[in-house]
Amino acid sequence: MDTFEQFAQKLMKMPLIARIDALKAERAKCICMNCPTYTECAEKLDQGFFCFTGMSIICIDREVECICPTCQVPKDTGLQHTAFYCTRGDEKARRYDRSLAEKTK
Repeated sequence: MDTFEQFAQKLMKMPLIARIDALKAERAKCICMNCPTYTECAEKLDQGFFCFTGMSIICIDREVECICPTCQVPKDTGLQHTAFYCTRGDEKARRYDRSLAEKTK
């Protein structure tokens, strides 16, 4: 089991309020709003923390430049995917997609 899986299991064992607090602590480290790909629309809707909340289906429709590899959140939580969570999806979804692709080989 890798770091992300351990983090996710730990979250799932927490009471809801503790889980929310833990995710808020990670979101506080988020640098999405400093990214060249981030848009005014995403800012107005308070979008961000895409590595956990998933891609922006409304506000971000192109990839400009990605600063995800410099963010502390993926490092601290063991994320394997390191780029463009805002357009390609969160870690959980991307791992699921990869597992499906591997099953079709």
